[in-house]
Amino acid sequence: MGNYFEIHYNAIKYPIDSEKSRGLRNAQLGAIHAISSFFTLNKKDAAIVIMPTGSGKTAVLMLTPYLIRKQRVLVVTRSKMVCGQIAEDFSELRTLCVANVFNTSIKKPNVFELEHLYTKEYQKDLEQADVIVATPSCALSLSESDWAKENIDLVEVDEAHHTPAKTWQQILVNLSAATHVLFTATPFRLDRKELSGEIVYDYPLSKAYEDGIFGEIQYVPVESGMDNDLCIAKRTEEVLLNDRKAGYEHYLMVRTDTKVSAEKLEELYKDNTSLKLSKVDSSMSNSKVKHILKLLRSGELDGIVCVDMLGEGYDFPNLKIAAIHVPHKSLASTLQFIGRFARTNAKNIGKAKFIAVNNEELEIENNLLYSKDAVWQDMIIGMSEGKNKSEQQNRNYYKEYVVEDERILENVPVHAIRPNCHVKIYRSMSFDINAEFPEVCNVAGRILRNKQENTVVGIGLEYVSPLWMGSGDKVNLEYILYIIHYQTQTHMVHIYSQKHSEAMYDELVSSFCDSYDPIPKSEIYKVLGKLKNFEIFNSGMLSKQSQSGESYRIMAGSDVSDAIDKDSGRMYSAGHAFCKAVDDAEGDITIGYSSASKVWSSAYKDLKDYIQWCDGLGKKIANKDIKVKTNTNFDFLPQPKALVEYPEDIFYADFTAETYSCDPVIKYRRKESDYECCRLTDAMVVVKNCEKTKVSVEVSVGEISENLECDIKARYRSLGNRFIVCSGKEEISMDKFLTEQPLIYKTVKDMTITGIDVIEGDFESELFDSNIIEGIDWKHYDTNLKLEFRKNDSDTRVSIQDALYKILEADEKFKYIIYDHGSGEMADYITIYETDNELVVELYHVKKMGSSSYNNSVGDVYEVSGQAIKSVTWFTTKGKLLEKFTSRHNAGHCIVKKGGNFKTMIKEIKTSGKVLRGCICIVQPGIKKSKAIPDRIQEVLAATDSYVKKAGKVNRLRIMGSI
Repeated sequence: MGNYFEIHYNAIKYPIDSEKSRGLRNAQLGAIHAISSFFTLNKKDAAIVIMPTGSGKTAVLMLTPYLIRKQRVLVVTRSKMVCGQIAEDFSELRTLCVANVFNTSIKKPNVFELEHLYTKEYQKDLEQADVIVATPSCALSLSESDWAKENIDLVEVDEAHHTPAKTWQQILVNLSAATHVLFTATPFRLDRKELSGEIVYDYPLSKAYEDGIFGEIQYVPVESGMDNDLCIAKRTEEVLLNDRKAGYEHYLMVRTDTKVSAEKLEELYKDNTSLKLSKVDSSMSNSKVKHILKLLRSGELDGIVCVDMLGEGYDFPNLKIAAIHVPHKSLASTLQFIGRFARTNAKNIGKAKFIAVNNEELEIENNLLYSKDAVWQDMIIGMSEGKNKSEQQNRNYYKEYVVEDERILENVPVHAIRPNCHVKIYRSMSFDINAEFPEVCNVAGRILRNKQENTVVGIGLEYVSPLWMGSGDKVNLEYILYIIHYQTQTHMVHIYSQKHSEAMYDELVSSFCDSYDPIPKSEIYKVLGKLKNFEIFNSGMLSKQSQSGESYRIMAGSDVSDAIDKDSGRMYSAGHAFCKAVDDAEGDITIGYSSASKVWSSAYKDLKDYIQWCDGLGKKIANKDIKVKTNTNFDFLPQPKALVEYPEDIFYADFTAETYSCDPVIKYRRKESDYECCRLTDAMVVVKNCEKTKVSVEVSVGEISENLECDIKARYRSLGNRFIVCSGKEEISMDKFLTEQPLIYKTVKDMTITGIDVIEGDFESELFDSNIIEGIDWKHYDTNLKLEFRKNDSDTRVSIQDALYKILEADEKFKYIIYDHGSGEMADYITIYETDNELVVELYHVKKMGSSSYNNSVGDVYEVSGQAIKSVTWFTTKGKLLEKFTSRHNAGHCIVKKGGNFKTMIKEIKTSGKVLRGCICIVQPGIKKSKAIPDRIQEVLAATDSYVKKAGKVNRLRIMGSI
């Protein structure tokens, strides 16, 4: 068979449509020349043609194989009815001949309509065909054949916004060697998938209106009533009959969303109006549908009731009245539907009218189309062109991303990337766009770089274990998304990582930046700036004084700010926050931030919008003039300041609330022995030294210790790794863990330092009240003040613990005396006694005298004061105290030395109806009551006394020193 289209190429004429003679419209002329031009330079890319409904896509579709001189074309369209309509038009070239593109004498192409799935029985018909027309399912079956791959050299898709759907897309994949031309009125989809190809022509709806192709449209609102369907039906009858009385040959389409609803509406219109309607749905045979449409065109019917069946491709310009009982929810479907009624290519037709019930809540692309005062003519044109313009901008934007290896990223198109709004932000004066991702990310060549926008996208691969895999074997392959964006204007690095560990963030930022700093909470909270109508869903409050034994309180609910008052502001500072608010540009949004330089929202955005979101955050953070005011009680909570240098009076360190809540396990070895384990929160943390730029701490479990340094950026460095922290499935070093979850430092002047944030306290300078020191005659017990405890029974010396037990044992008020010395201890000794109204639990923390003389060493005070403050936490609730008692006893500690057995003691505490009250006792013989105490030691003891007294269930602080 010769090439029909090439043979008849010279028969094409390009007459311009006018009042005197029929020809091609502006939209058609522009489209056919754009297609011809595009394929002179492109052989592989698909061409996308955007033309509003009614602007003549079918004529362009029919003319395309002639223009690019193809041998055999496959036309794919959505429905059987439209398929038959195109096949009939193509076989007669009716539209092109009426437009005088061809003479009526031209030889017509051989057209075959594939109405069923492909089998070899159709081979002869297919081989004789110049044009094959098929629905997606039939076209897919054909595209899978070797014959189609070898003999079809052009695929045209009508209503191409369906092509990303699996069936449509697979047709194009199977026939990848053929040329592809995609026609659509709406180049965007509800599922946000992109049409693959180049937009070669975009004929705007405003131009179609100007050229008279897209007619006048009007929304006719109906007030809601007891029966909305009946109200619409009555108003529809009135509108249609009035139009006909005015001389218009108008017909009606009743739109609903289900076949059952269509049947009910058919009966409703029959019983309550004079209109003759017939239902059309996909369950009917093609011949029956054609018969009903023939009755419609002949005037025997006033209209049809359908469920989207005639929404696309059906050409009957006299359909001018739409009764919308169920509106479309998407812009694409709405525009397609409206376009059916806005056609102008018929006589005696007027304005298209759409009748529906007022709906002030239904938004389509942020537009209230169905509000009673909606002006559709302007709104529809604006919405269509705005969306098309956005689609074109997105395509141009994504072209800026350069793929390192297209072969391994073909299954991850950049336009499909849609991260959740979560970002970790750093400040850096340098950024290397060409840097490589850390090896741990395993991105290989799956990298996209946008040098215009300083953005790098990496797709990592990782094997993970499915939940049902009991062995924990990692057999599932997962893609992991990483986004690095540098905002030149603010010098901020925005990092998205599906893995939220601080170690991963640091790996990423250090790969692309030479030096960097996290954003302090004093700046990060400015992301709440320029917002209004706040509702605080979740808020953290950092305790200034360990009130009631808690260091961090979290509140969650519909609006937790109501639970905050002025007193809260005196006791707590603002922690993290997550809230709903109103942005003037975006409307309702959610936004949250934390002290870890992280910001998040519940929204998901495409890559372009995500980067814009990050840039918006950066501009707020860098804006020195922004003042955050939520106009809620959240404003009572003071915001932290940025850490500039460490104060010299830090005397206490503890783990964060997050560490206590996850309570990880640490592993350590004693020389060549097997690993031993304990809870990290059971480890002792002691501040060893403070300088302006760093704090030195010691973490210890018994005799095993690890020294670390924390710099001014809250990054920890180990001076000798001894511990492994088991956090979830990960095992990391102590310094990496503490970098992720920094220690909380407290100063003598009531200041709290968390990471790089400083919270000022309500410090009032006062000297220590030495009256709380109880002078003990340790010599009376022959006590060795340098010996805290005896390591074995062979040691005949009297330790401080030995002497303390004798003192406690001699006091008859103590019902129970418990010995708990050891790693993770509550205290060295614990006593329990009762008063008329209270159950009193006293914790005794023993520290040996380190210096050679009394009141001479701050070191003698620092560690034991830290133990005292930390132990306040066990008095938060009776349940927490009992839980700690039990866990220590189960580990071989908490030995009852006086009062009976452990179970009896626990039962008595549980069943006691008396108020639980705690007392903390520091046992340090190095403190001498009768000798002047230096100011530095007094400040530490005064601060400790203050912290302990402010803990609600702790009665007082005692100090057992020397006489």
